[in-house]
Amino acid sequence: MPKPPIGDKAADRAGSEPCFCGSGRKMRVCHPDASPDSRAVHITHLYQDVEREIADYRASSPKQPPCREGCSSCCSDYFPVSQVEFELLLVYMQRHWSKAEITEAFERAEENLLALEQENPPMYASLTQPVDRKGELEAVRHHAGRNSFPCPLLDREKGRCRVYPARPFLCRTHGSSHTFYGGWRERLQPERICEYIDGGRSHRKITPNVADYWPKYEELADVRVGPQRRLLRQYPIFYWLVLYGRHGGGKTAELGSLDNFNLPLDVHNAKMAAHGTPTSNSN
Repeated sequence: MPKPPIGDKAADRAGSEPCFCGSGRKMRVCHPDASPDSRAVHITHLYQDVEREIADYRASSPKQPPCREGCSSCCSDYFPVSQVEFELLLVYMQRHWSKAEITEAFERAEENLLALEQENPPMYASLTQPVDRKGELEAVRHHAGRNSFPCPLLDREKGRCRVYPARPFLCRTHGSSHTFYGGWRERLQPERICEYIDGGRSHRKITPNVADYWPKYEELADVRVGPQRRLLRQYPIFYWLVLYGRHGGGKTAELGSLDNFNLPLDVHNAKMAAHGTPTSNSN
């Protein structure tokens, strides 16, 4: 069954919270047309929840992962993010970046795509050719890895994320947490998180388990209408920039559609389902 509309009190609370754009003002003042039940607001709340989980764990744990400001090794990894997360990045960039900086990010993204074509043809082919979400995940599993280039939103000289307050869910959880469901296969996985962090049991000892947050993330990243779920394609940040630069409004952070921000989640899901491929049973 569709979720009931957000209550008036909950809506008032959401409208009184700091805006998702990073302005520091209340959302109802900064973006008065934004829905407190929108996909963007829900995923912003998810960001806040997982940040609190990680902060609470760190406050009581004597050992910490070696992640620190200036270490940007994982920023060169290939990983996809959802459309709403990318649009939250654009909203942040529009408020905090100059036009020249935004243009440079779009141009750098085009350079990144050319580099990927030369260095990782299978991943490039999966990225630029029609493929469903399952095909995308298979390509990531078999071909994704460390790129020769970092995220185009990274300050290369200082090794700092320039959109840190708006960074996607995976950026918030990578290294600083783990996802563990208790299966025996997980217990045997020896892979490293990065060149500075060992994976497996040693990493689980010093980070919180965020497995419970992933279903909510998937609910917001995809389209759900009742029990039906439609998997939406995700892309790395540099390719989202390429797509929006080529097929959107050009090299600008201005959005042509504000549905991720202005429509209640159920309304947005129904609209996307009506204009896209059929949903499948989530079970």
